[in-house]
Amino acid sequence: MTDAVGHPAGVSRRIISILTATTVLLAVTVLATVGAPPAFSAVPSTGDRPGGDSVVPGGDPVDPAVPADAQEGYYIRVLLDRQVVLVYLDGREIRAMVCSAGTAAKPTPTGRFFIQNRGEFFFSEKYQQGGKWWVSFRDWGIYLFHSVPTDRNGEIIPEEAAKLGRPASHGCVRLSMADARWLYDTIPEGVPVDIIG
Repeated sequence: MTDAVGHPAGVSRRIISILTATTVLLAVTVLATVGAPPAFSAVPSTGDRPGGDSVVPGGDPVDPAVPADAQEGYYIRVLLDRQVVLVYLDGREIRAMVCSAGTAAKPTPTGRFFIQNRGEFFFSEKYQQGGKWWVSFRDWGIYLFHSVPTDRNGEIIPEEAAKLGRPASHGCVRLSMADARWLYDTIPEGVPVDIIG
């Protein structure tokens, strides 16, 4: 028996198998070589200029906005003038999130705080609003990062969600549902949070 091109049966299949295995091995080798991270050769700064000339593994410089005491592990900066939350890991920005912080009448506190407790949902009878994926940064459940407001059933309140990106809260820091969930799942207790007016 022969195949369509006159080779003994099974020879073509073996040739294709050998060629496929060779191609896969070559592709893996190329990807491993091209995707290899550069060697770490920089020496971290002494801290005279916080973040000024520090380098983290991989060669990326530490963001100069990150204080020297927050260059290892996670760190959060909330910029109230821009209504943005910036998250850093080992001095490098890894996520920027649009937020809605407090209004002039009910401002978000400024200063240095630390991540405290957390929960999946809350509802305030006083304000008739709740939020999902809350993470406290001050007073153990009073000042929070949380999702855009929801009703008591956990459904987003559209007119409140539309305010994301401008001051609108009662002092907490509102985030999109996806960003609130990410922060809840990712950031451990004790992480420093600087809120800047």
